[in-house]
Amino acid sequence: MLRKPLVAVAAVAAVVLNGTPVAAYPSRPHVTGTYSAGAGQAWQALPRTSPAARPDATVVIDPSQTRQRYTGVGFSIDETSVSNLWKLTPAERERAVRLLVDPRTGAGLDRFRLTIGSPDLIEHLPFWSYNELPEGVTEDFGLRHFSIQRDIDAHIIDTIKLIQKYNPKATFLASAWSAPAWMKTNNRFTGEVALKPGSTTDYYQAGRLRDDCIDVFARYYVKFLQAYARRGIHVDALTLLNEPGMDVVYPAMDITVEQQKKLSVAIKREVRKAGLNTQLYVHDFNFWDWRDPNSTATKNYHRIFEDPATRRAADGIAFHPYWGDPAVMRDAYEEFGKPVHLTETSDLSPATVLNDFRLDASSYILWAQATDQDGGTLHWTPARDNDIDWAEVGRTTKWPDRLVKVNTITKTFTVRDELYPLGQFARYLGSRHVRVESSAATNGVTNVVFRDGDDYVAILGNANAEDTTVRVTMAGRSFVQTVPAKAYATLNWHQKVPPSRHNRAPVFGGVAPVTADQYATKSFPLRATDRDRDRLSYYATDLPGGVQLDAATGVVTVRPTVAGQQELTFYVTDGHARDRVTVPVTVRPKGAPVGTVIEAEGYAAQSGWTEGGANFIENNAAASGGRNIGWTAPGNWLKYRVDVAAGGYDLELRVATGLGAAVPDAVSIRDAAGQVLARVTVPDTGGWGTYQSVHVPLTLPAGDQLITVHCEAGGFNLDYLRLTV
Repeated sequence: MLRKPLVAVAAVAAVVLNGTPVAAYPSRPHVTGTYSAGAGQAWQALPRTSPAARPDATVVIDPSQTRQRYTGVGFSIDETSVSNLWKLTPAERERAVRLLVDPRTGAGLDRFRLTIGSPDLIEHLPFWSYNELPEGVTEDFGLRHFSIQRDIDAHIIDTIKLIQKYNPKATFLASAWSAPAWMKTNNRFTGEVALKPGSTTDYYQAGRLRDDCIDVFARYYVKFLQAYARRGIHVDALTLLNEPGMDVVYPAMDITVEQQKKLSVAIKREVRKAGLNTQLYVHDFNFWDWRDPNSTATKNYHRIFEDPATRRAADGIAFHPYWGDPAVMRDAYEEFGKPVHLTETSDLSPATVLNDFRLDASSYILWAQATDQDGGTLHWTPARDNDIDWAEVGRTTKWPDRLVKVNTITKTFTVRDELYPLGQFARYLGSRHVRVESSAATNGVTNVVFRDGDDYVAILGNANAEDTTVRVTMAGRSFVQTVPAKAYATLNWHQKVPPSRHNRAPVFGGVAPVTADQYATKSFPLRATDRDRDRLSYYATDLPGGVQLDAATGVVTVRPTVAGQQELTFYVTDGHARDRVTVPVTVRPKGAPVGTVIEAEGYAAQSGWTEGGANFIENNAAASGGRNIGWTAPGNWLKYRVDVAAGGYDLELRVATGLGAAVPDAVSIRDAAGQVLARVTVPDTGGWGTYQSVHVPLTLPAGDQLITVHCEAGGFNLDYLRLTV
C-alpha cells in the first residue's frame, strides 16, 4: 500500500503497570506520527514527548480482538460536484484533486461513490438513466439503448481518471437512485409520491420496480460495470438501490422486501455470469430503517436476510446516518457477519469518522462535497409535489460550505479545515489494515486502532483545548505521546505480541451491583487474576458520561449524569485473550449542583417527543457526551432537576441551529409552578452540530427542584445546560 512515510518522533516511556514501574522490560516500540488541526497545522510531525511525562489519558489496545477491515474514506463523484470542479482552470482542478486524494502530498482520500444514472444532486437537467428510450420505443429488455454518454459528456469519467492519476489505489462503489423509467410501474425516472390511506401528512413512494423487470435491472447494473471497466475503472461494489422506498420526487424507487430478496440474488448471478468480482451491499438506507421497532411503516429491511439466498448474495450492508442510532452498525456486523459501510453522509466531523470506525464501519463516504461560492446548483428538494418546478428548485436550493468551495469568478478553490484530520485516517490506512479493539474515550481523548500484521496504526483525537499526553498500552508494553490541542494524530509502530499457544486467559472476580446518586461520585474496584502472571490492562469499549476506568488498577469511578438503571461492561486483557464482566448500576435521581453540566438527554421528564424515536435524542459527535436533543417544536418541554441555594445564577444553554438564521425567543425557562423565569434566543450558529453557549440570568429558590426548558419555537438542537454563580 503506497502511503507517505510517517515522520519519526520521540514517543517512549517507562512501562508502568498496576502502578509499578517495570525497569527491565524488552525495548519499547519505536513510534512515528503526524497530526492535523486544520490547514495551519496539516500533517505535521508530532511534538517530542519526555519519557517521564505524566499521562493525562490512557488508551488500552487489545490485539486479541480483531474487528472489521478498512475500506476507505472519501466522497461522491456526483454531477454537481464534478461540474464545479470543471469550472476551475485545468491547473487548479489538478491541484484540487491532488490535495484531496494524493497520499503523499494530500489527504489521500481513497473511497469514492459513483452514481448509476443521475441522483438528486445534479446541476444540469434533465435527470437521466443509462437506458433512455427513443420516441416510439416503450421497452428494451435487450438493453440495446444502454449508454453512459452522459457521464462522458459531464466529465464524470475524466474526474475519475484524474483521481486514479494521483491515487492509483483509489476504489469505487456505485449506487442507482432509480431504474430506468420503463422498468417502473409509474413509467417515470423521478419519484412519485402518494398519501398513505387515511393520512394527510404521510406519503409513500408510488413508483415501484416492475416484478418482470428484476432480472433486466440486474443486467443493467452489469452493463454499467462493463462500460466503466472498458475505460479502466473497476467498480468493486454495488449497492442494491439508494434509499429504497424513500418518499421523494427526485429520482427514487420502491422495491419491496420480497423484491429486494430477488434483486439481490439476480445481481449476484449476473455479476458472476459476466466474470466480474464486484461485491453487493444491501440496504443503503438509514440506521433507522434497518432494524428498529419504530421504523417508519416497519421497513426493517433486515428481513431480507430471512432468505438464505439473499444472505449469501450480500457481501455487505450499507448505511446512511440521517435517522437512527449508529450503534445499529455494530449490531448488524455482529449478527450477520457482514461488513458494514457508511456509503452516504454529510458529516465532515473527524470525531464522527472515528466513532463510526469504532462501531465497525469499514468505510466512510461523504455526499456531494463540491459546490460553488453560492452553494451550488442542485435539484434536491424536501417537497412532496409531483408537479414541482425543477428549474425553481435548482435556482433556490443551495448547500454552502461543503468540503470544497469553487469560486466560479476567480476559478480558484478553498477547502474546509476538516480535510486535514480526515487525511489522518486516509493517508495512513490501507486495505490490509484490520481494526483491533481499544478502550473508550477518556479525558477528552478518543481513539481507533488498526493493524497490518505486526504494524499498528492508532488515530487519536484530542478534544481538549490544551495539549494532552496519552499513554498507549498494549500486551504489557507502553509508550507516551503528546497530542496537540484540538488535533487528530496518527501513530505508527511495529510490535510483535509473543506467541500465545499456552496462554491462559485472565479471569474476573465477582463484582456486586452498584447503587449511586445522580451527580455524586462513587468508586468500586474490578479485580482479575492471571495464572501466567501476565501484565493485565482493564478497559471498556463504551462508557456513558461520568464513568472512568483506571486501566492499570481496575478502579471504576462513576459520577452519573442520568438517573435510572445502567449496565456497564468491562474487559481485562493480557494481549492474547480477555475476560468480560457486566456490572448493574442503579442511579438514584438527585438535583444537579451548581457548576455541573446537565446533558440535554439527562431530563427528568419531557413532553412532545416519542421516547426511543429517531426524532428525539440524536447521536452527534460534536455534542457534549456525543448526544443532543433535536427536532424541537413549539410546545415541547424538558424538565431538569437542580439542587441550589437561593439566589441569582447564570444559566448557560449550549445550542445549535442549521436554519441559517437566529431563532428569537426560542426557549422560555420556567419554574416548577410554570412561571416564566427567562427567555432565550438561539443565535445563528452556522450548523446543527456547531454549538454556541447562550447565557441568561436566573433567580431560583433554595432546594432540589425542577426547572423546565420550554420550546416556544422549533428549529434548534440542545446540547446541555449549566448553572453557575
